[in-house]
Amino acid sequence: MSLRDEVLRVLDQSPGGMTDAQLATGLRRRHQTINQYCRRLAAEGLLARDSSSGTIVNRLVGAAPATTPPATVHESSADRAWPHEAAVQSALVGWLVRESWQIVRVADTETRERGTNVIAERGGVRLLVEVKGYPAATYARGPNAGQPKPTAPALEASHSLADAILKAMRMRVADDGARVVVALPDATRYGALLTEVDQSLRGARIEAWMVGESGEPTAHFGAWPEDLS
Repeated sequence: MSLRDEVLRVLDQSPGGMTDAQLATGLRRRHQTINQYCRRLAAEGLLARDSSSGTIVNRLVGAAPATTPPATVHESSADRAWPHEAAVQSALVGWLVRESWQIVRVADTETRERGTNVIAERGGVRLLVEVKGYPAATYARGPNAGQPKPTAPALEASHSLADAILKAMRMRVADDGARVVVALPDATRYGALLTEVDQSLRGARIEAWMVGESGEPTAHFGAWPEDLS
């Protein structure tokens, strides 16, 4: 399938529209390339580039405008490489887009924006995701950059997972009908911890995904979609 057809296919599955950044992340292409294709499709009269929300949104001609503007996809910076939280979130959002989920919200991890990290919808199902990265052994920024952290990554990972599960439980209370997911990079330590709490997560109707660098889940713990009906 050509990139032109891929853009049209993804937009057809997202009637509310998508920004160039969302398309670039979902299709794993350069932002500039997507921008050129969208401009070309707009010139052909196949899509509209709506800037009324302050951000240019690509929408197939004839599709209904979104009631809320699409979420902004924040790209991870060079020093936020895998398995940093920003990189994990960006990869996961890209995979969700490729799986025909419409992205409603993506939090800015660089500014530590509060709230649910990722919100997506598909076929009447609402997905709420809390994302965590894997702790580094050294500081990445600031006056201590390059210096070892006092807490071992394995111990810090357990604290990070505990924090993610607490947030997921709060999301479950706030929205009983949604699928609630904790998304983590595929790491041995996380796998061991999730195995220990698998049944508890299932009882709380919380899913836990370990994801690879493509954003696709490589392991699944806790609740399964059929458990949520």
